[in-house]
Amino acid sequence: MCLYCLDSLAPNPTRRTRSRRELLRCAAVLGAALPFAVGASNNASGAEQGLPASEDFKTSVNDLIARAKSPELVAYRLFEIDGPDLPWNDLGLDAAKGQQVTFLLTGRMWIARQFDLWFSPGLAFHARTRGLRPMFNPGTDTGTMAVAHDGPLEIARAAAQFSDEDGTLWTPLDEYRKQEAKIVGVALLWKGDAAAGLASLAAYGDVDGLVASEIARLKRGRKLPEGWSDYFSLGGGAEIFSRAENGEIVCESARSASIIERPLALPFSTRPKLGWRWKIDQLPSAVAEDQAPFHDYLSIGVKFEDGQDLTYIWSAALPTGKVFRCPLAGWNKIETHLVVATGAGGLGAWAAFERDVAADYAAHIGGPAQAISHVWLLAVTPFQRRRGACRYADIRIGAEGGPSVEL
Repeated sequence: MCLYCLDSLAPNPTRRTRSRRELLRCAAVLGAALPFAVGASNNASGAEQGLPASEDFKTSVNDLIARAKSPELVAYRLFEIDGPDLPWNDLGLDAAKGQQVTFLLTGRMWIARQFDLWFSPGLAFHARTRGLRPMFNPGTDTGTMAVAHDGPLEIARAAAQFSDEDGTLWTPLDEYRKQEAKIVGVALLWKGDAAAGLASLAAYGDVDGLVASEIARLKRGRKLPEGWSDYFSLGGGAEIFSRAENGEIVCESARSASIIERPLALPFSTRPKLGWRWKIDQLPSAVAEDQAPFHDYLSIGVKFEDGQDLTYIWSAALPTGKVFRCPLAGWNKIETHLVVATGAGGLGAWAAFERDVAADYAAHIGGPAQAISHVWLLAVTPFQRRRGACRYADIRIGAEGGPSVEL
């Protein structure tokens, strides 16, 4: 999920690209309502409307901090991340293990400016301490990180472009440097509770509503379902996935991307079956999801010990039984999608599914794996920027004829 993933959309004289007309024709045939279905001449200026200028943002932050004189604020740093900047960059701010640091972000990471395709800054921004795990990705344009190690804070830009938990890029460096991005932000380092510090700022004003947004996010206090964790390069899962009082897992996503996972080792020799009930309230795509600019979907999936994964999706337009590799570069080497339901019929009603995971792996991946390693839930909605919403119930996986593990 990055500009490199969609570089077929970017102007390049050596590459045959899809024209805007071709994309819109595809959208029209499939009945899509897409973010770039507007006058091309207005895209560059119109897409920037509502975004504060870099210097305006910085001035607003400095002025607010000067007015508030917050006793909870130890230090702060304003920063910019531009397209050519390689990760990781020292923020010039040392923190102690256990301290809280709040990030307020503005800007965009462009996928294809001429089509008004972009990611919000919170999806691409990452932070860590002293070059060590874990990486922090807020997923939203505000977030508060608990510092994991003593030492300097580092920041980076990547939209699912890290190959491992150590923050190593898989995107070729020359392609990474070509990406058009500007993320402007501030890191606020607190000596106590971040919520108290933010409240002390809010008493004197705000910066584009970001302080109030983070106060509200902290008050919600949402947590991932027990036993589940964020996939290492995508954060903010607790804002998208939550456990309802009746045990259902509720998913609601818009203009974001999240994968949460549950470790579960189960050998193929046991003929594992994955079962679940699903109620899709709204699909995040208006069109077939097998092209990169339209690859918004809700899914449940399985990761295997060889690093491959297979996800089961309810498609807007692809036929049931359709299998396709992920259209995003990098992910097309590891991810396969299988359509288990299609279209608007059945939306808003519960439907039950069960899959023979070993048989699906053999038929559609055929690699060396001999076991499952994780179960995934996925919500990908940044491309068309539509809302996706669903509920899961009775997720279970287990050996054929044997007991199942309820997830």
